[in-house]
Amino acid sequence: MLEWTVGWVGAAAWTQWWGVVRRGHFRILGWGAIALAALALVSLRSAAGSSGAFTWTAVLLAAAVLYLVAQYVRTDVPGAVVGTIATVVGVGALWYTGGLLDEWSNAAVLPQLLAGAALLGGVTNGMLLGHWYLNQPGLKPWALARLTVLTLVAVAASAIAGLAAAPRLSGASTSGAVLGIPGFGDSFGLAFFLIWLAIIAFTGIVAWMARRCVAIRSIQSATGLYYVALLTAGVSEFLVRYLMVNAT
Repeated sequence: MLEWTVGWVGAAAWTQWWGVVRRGHFRILGWGAIALAALALVSLRSAAGSSGAFTWTAVLLAAAVLYLVAQYVRTDVPGAVVGTIATVVGVGALWYTGGLLDEWSNAAVLPQLLAGAALLGGVTNGMLLGHWYLNQPGLKPWALARLTVLTLVAVAASAIAGLAAAPRLSGASTSGAVLGIPGFGDSFGLAFFLIWLAIIAFTGIVAWMARRCVAIRSIQSATGLYYVALLTAGVSEFLVRYLMVNAT
């Protein structure tokens, strides 16, 4: 939830700096960011030793609320500024959250979390912006094209970060991971890693297809593809975080 929140707000703030999308779109994003930040806060409350990350996330939630309020000002600048600040706060929260993993250093975890946040933010904002074209006739296709570029870059960064940590991720202990059935041992780490690699590659293909649709001005086709990308990106991030938590 925290990773998704940071990506959501970061991509929204970046988009708002362009000054071409009406603020109604960002009001929707603001409500979504508040909901995600609240869920992240609830999750961290039960995690052992998470006081630092909890505090950062609480500040992120407050920033998300301010981001929504800023959308009622008659210019995009306050919202873009507050969104940027919220993103910086979110990066701090990710840094502290990475420290909760005993087997990983903050420096090793942060690049993976940032790549994942960018991926989730790219596909979510891309899908929502694709729908917003129906509410804002005349919005140029290049706006959605930029988010497809962000998604493609994030897919590449996530894949590189995962491959760099392949020895540890593929050796993760996953006993009882198959429907909770005992007796399978710890042999599923490599299989899950290969599944993750296939899913992240498929996400990249779908994002590339969405970019081709944008290039021919088929915005709603691109939006439909973003639904698929959102699903596969979410599954890939869950799977790679599962392996990270269980890595030894």
